[in-house]
Amino acid sequence: MTGLEVTRPETTGPALAAQTCAKRLAAFGVGDDAVACDISWFGPLSEVAARPGSEAVVQALSGLMAVHGRDDGRPRRLGLEAGSVATGLLAAQAVLAGEIGRHRGRPVARMETSVLQGTLMLLSHYLAAATAVGDVVPPWAGTAPGPPFQTSDGQWFEIEVFDAEAWKGFWLRLGAPSDELGRAWTAFRARYYRGTCRLSPGLHRASRAHTVAEAAAAAEAFGVSLCRVRSYPEVLDDPGRSAGDPSVTQMVGSPERPANQGQGRVPEAVTGLPLEGLRVVEATSRMQGPLAGLLCQMLGAEVVRVEPPGGDVGRMVPPFAGDVGSFFLCFNRGKHTVEIDLAGPGGRRELADLISGADVFLHNWRPGKAAEWGLDADDLAARHPGLVYVQASGWGGRDEDHRLIGTDFLLQAFTGAGNGLCPEDEPPVPTRVLLADFMGALVTCEGMLGGLYRREKRGRGGRVETSLLQGAMAVQAHVLDGLNASGQFGRRRHGRPVWGPLDRPIECPDGTLVVSADDDGAFRKLCELCGVATDGGPRDVVETRLVERLRASPAGKWEELLAQAGVPAAVASTDLSALHADFRFSPLFEPLAESCFAPAGPWALQQ
Repeated sequence: MTGLEVTRPETTGPALAAQTCAKRLAAFGVGDDAVACDISWFGPLSEVAARPGSEAVVQALSGLMAVHGRDDGRPRRLGLEAGSVATGLLAAQAVLAGEIGRHRGRPVARMETSVLQGTLMLLSHYLAAATAVGDVVPPWAGTAPGPPFQTSDGQWFEIEVFDAEAWKGFWLRLGAPSDELGRAWTAFRARYYRGTCRLSPGLHRASRAHTVAEAAAAAEAFGVSLCRVRSYPEVLDDPGRSAGDPSVTQMVGSPERPANQGQGRVPEAVTGLPLEGLRVVEATSRMQGPLAGLLCQMLGAEVVRVEPPGGDVGRMVPPFAGDVGSFFLCFNRGKHTVEIDLAGPGGRRELADLISGADVFLHNWRPGKAAEWGLDADDLAARHPGLVYVQASGWGGRDEDHRLIGTDFLLQAFTGAGNGLCPEDEPPVPTRVLLADFMGALVTCEGMLGGLYRREKRGRGGRVETSLLQGAMAVQAHVLDGLNASGQFGRRRHGRPVWGPLDRPIECPDGTLVVSADDDGAFRKLCELCGVATDGGPRDVVETRLVERLRASPAGKWEELLAQAGVPAAVASTDLSALHADFRFSPLFEPLAESCFAPAGPWALQQ
């Protein structure tokens, strides 16, 4: 299946990835004669390549269900097709990179990727942390869930705060017990790295004693960012709703030059990667910008990372891969690093000189900082008209930029992600998996490549604006587009997943089994193998009987039998530290340091 084929709307797997890829490429004017990208379920893995696949099976095999379910101590399925959509964006990046390479005399015949590889990329820092040394915080788990919190008027809200005193003041204003706040703060701050957060019940009692308006007033008083978990109707009615696409515009005052004359240098050593000879200067932090830069590097670009004197503080956040924090190394490996003090004019001139020799400049500074420093796109255009200038942000210039911190869980709440993630019998709450951060990074990489592609076609540099908001919307675009058209989409009602007993992970004596029997043929084969009559009553009744049979025997036994029969099934991976050593998946990993591993680049190139 190529990245440009679209026949009808699909809701999962390579078909959804191809549809997503084609839609995003169309926004850049990429035609049907472009480099093709083949998308499969499992990519180059000969041990599982012949198996039938599904989004749920890939979530299980990759460990995504395990991370999503850490708060509950068991694997949980994500209702959004995050792996399939991420793979579609990665395929679009591959095609854009291939086209850039072709225009610059580095042709690529075809590109390949898979839903499993896209899903593993989503788990990059969790997989690295699982094989690293140490832990983020001393082990401690409260007896109650972490955010979001519910109010007396039935609303859910997420909060973000970086200051311990602000955290304390907010919760004391709501009446939370003071003796619970210290350890709760430690667990709250570590949720980004650990993928889990258990808190004290007193915090939830405090939130449920107040209305959402009262909680918002307390947040404002102490400088805490609070965002209500919005519904899909609210998101659809928002006049400023993002479509999830990066904004790419021509650089102001940028003169034309003959097309097909790239700014990049011819490298001494040729590797055949399509972005070879291009240079990216990156001044970013956390995940969004660093991962975007890493993806460009994996496609052949040279990435120069700018850090403050003494280095990025993320280097010292455990667990460690060698002497560097695994989270930091996971997204910054292989980059060249320069330390520049941007607090003074001398440092800013040094950065401007560095940018003058680059093809792309990427930053995620707070709004207004680039203009204050004289490093905005217009400031650099006169000196470097071919520059692709990329600004990555949280809120994309919305009003929320001025009152809310732009971080993952707030963006999930604002974009209503919990509606697509959770079935109707569960609260529509965000996932602890960093969907907005990861998808925001993919959109940022896409924006960089889109800017370079347009430069090759039109001979002009450009300004690219991306955000976590766009990323959070991109992973839900197929659901929201379906709602706009009909109100129903696939196996969804009002955007919420409609799941029967068979759609959820099944606890067996030796592990957790995931089965996908959505089509009639697979369902009949499953019933036959389990000895359950297909005409034994309504579908949910038959599914309940099937689950009872499946629970009675080892998950590994069922996985083998069902796969041989053509029914998608898998035992959920729960030990992320062992995944890289599993002979079935080891080709998809690369070492960061001794005994520390992360997913390798998600593409294969055919010259």
